[in-house]
Amino acid sequence: MKLLKRLLILTLFVVLVPAFTFADRGTKEDEGEEKPLVVLLWLGAQTPYGPPFISNFHFLANENGWVDIVFDGKFDAALQASQMDDAIAMKPDLIDLVALDAAGMAPGIRKAWEAGIPVLMDHTKANPEDEKYTVGYTGPDNYLEGVACAELMHDALKGKGKVVMIEGAAGQEAQINRAQGFIDRLEELDSKIEILARQTAEWRKDLATRVMQDWIVRYGDEIDGVYGQDDTLAVGAWVALEEAGYKKGDVVIIGMGGSREGLAAVNEGILHGTVMQSPIPGSTKAIETIKRIFEQGIKPPKQIDPYFNWMDLPKVTKENVEQYLPGDW
Repeated sequence: MKLLKRLLILTLFVVLVPAFTFADRGTKEDEGEEKPLVVLLWLGAQTPYGPPFISNFHFLANENGWVDIVFDGKFDAALQASQMDDAIAMKPDLIDLVALDAAGMAPGIRKAWEAGIPVLMDHTKANPEDEKYTVGYTGPDNYLEGVACAELMHDALKGKGKVVMIEGAAGQEAQINRAQGFIDRLEELDSKIEILARQTAEWRKDLATRVMQDWIVRYGDEIDGVYGQDDTLAVGAWVALEEAGYKKGDVVIIGMGGSREGLAAVNEGILHGTVMQSPIPGSTKAIETIKRIFEQGIKPPKQIDPYFNWMDLPKVTKENVEQYLPGDW
């Protein structure tokens, strides 16, 4: 109840987040020194996952005595690259980067490194050649998420059938690795599951519904399963299937993320399963990692050890969904 109340209050903060939110650095009253300034560059706050992540991040940053500034990239790679320049100009103590396009952010990452500003990659890995310019990574292993979803699909379809894949924002590390992990794991399992089609839907439910409507027309009853790279996409696919007259369980739907909507859909038998990736543990893990970076005085070219700070990613099906309900986002 306490957590729910906190999230409800903090959601008001996120709803009002513009292209960026500026907060005065201020000073510590007792010590007369500046508070650490942390800049969060978020890829886009227009999906259900973003607001609770930003809210909890803001709450915990302030609880640690830091000042935080949040930039909303609005799923615009050029805008986020420009925001990176703005963030560097503020000379923060750390930049927490949730990149829409890791390659597009590479020049900014190097610029921050040259300025001695630690960049922590969050939820999106840096390109391998750029990792040396960052101090660490926090968040999920998107590849392993794809692996877990493949295992759920393989088990549900008993190793054979035809599936479609609805993907997130094209070119984003999460989109690439959630797909590759899924494909690789099916191959490792010697699965006879065939991927009929795959298409991006920008993490948007309405686009996922539209994509699924097209596939229903094109493939009809050939479709045995749907893999949505997050719960929003998976539930969007179900909207199209239900409108076309399909019943729960006619098509195996696997989601990703453990959203409230996704967990409810698992509980109702709409989704066969999902993989938990809650924004509350995600943002908490980010804050914990930042705290360690500050405590250890890590600045470029040093990196935190271990470099990768992973979130837990449990599988959720009808059998264990009750322990995760109602969800954090």
